[in-house]
Amino acid sequence: MITTTTTLPAPVQQTFDDVLLSVRTPNLIHKIGALSKRLPAKGGRTLRMARYDRLPTAPVPLGPSGATPPATPLNRVDIDATMSFYGLYVAINQQVTLQNQDPVLNETAQLLGLSLRMTEDQLTRDMLASTASIYNCTGGTNGDLPTNLSLSDIDEVTSTLLTNDAWMILNTIGGEDKFGTGPVRDAYLALGHTALSKDLNNVNGFIAKWNYPNDNKILQSEWGSINNVRFMLSSVGSVSPNASALGNNVYNVFIQGMEALACVEQDNYSARFLYRPPMFSDPPFQNATVGYTFAEVPRILNDLWIINTRCTLSN
Repeated sequence: MITTTTTLPAPVQQTFDDVLLSVRTPNLIHKIGALSKRLPAKGGRTLRMARYDRLPTAPVPLGPSGATPPATPLNRVDIDATMSFYGLYVAINQQVTLQNQDPVLNETAQLLGLSLRMTEDQLTRDMLASTASIYNCTGGTNGDLPTNLSLSDIDEVTSTLLTNDAWMILNTIGGEDKFGTGPVRDAYLALGHTALSKDLNNVNGFIAKWNYPNDNKILQSEWGSINNVRFMLSSVGSVSPNASALGNNVYNVFIQGMEALACVEQDNYSARFLYRPPMFSDPPFQNATVGYTFAEVPRILNDLWIINTRCTLSN
């Protein structure tokens, strides 16, 4: 008789790999161009930010009469950002950490960190999608409304931001003596979905980031540039499902200048990691809890300096 694994006690049929595989981690892009503001602890729930409107010019001569001209009034605009609180936790039975070969608590802590940063990114993304001024692309060729992204649409948005005195965020990358590269203009920041990558490749004048002359000035999430706009893409970019005239998905591309928005965090509560061992969770000491809380609010500071450029895909 042949001795096989079925005639002996069940052996261990697998070996546990002690290196876990990577977790899906998107590019978190929506806070890249945001100002970071802080609300002091014990300073209430609302941060009031303010700006003064610029004064008019004075092109009329005072003349020889000595008459006093009328005073020019000052006007201040107040922008309030009211804090909200967010949190998430995981409950883990003590038997899991006692018997499982996997370092569950360590991995959970890392997953909670990713969840926290993705939540911050999502809050900013959804705020921009619901409140930023809108431009619908019309220069594309797919016959939808809005159309697919085109060079004329990008130039139109750029011209609007320039007319609104929005300062560019990213500096010029000067040309260098490297094969296949070219200079990159100073640029506004554009935040979009990874589904737009193919369409961007086909827009006239598109420069892929690997054609930049200096890779030290490239952001991790950057895909490339078109004239005075540099594009950052993420798999969690903003999408409005079935919102076009033909029922296709509409992709929201937030093109912004400097100081267009801010993210306000509260001191002592910007990101709190919480761990409660089993002895404090229930009478039999069964379950540990681990989680996070944070307080934050994203806010547009100037509607003239950010435009939600809505487009569809070319195919």
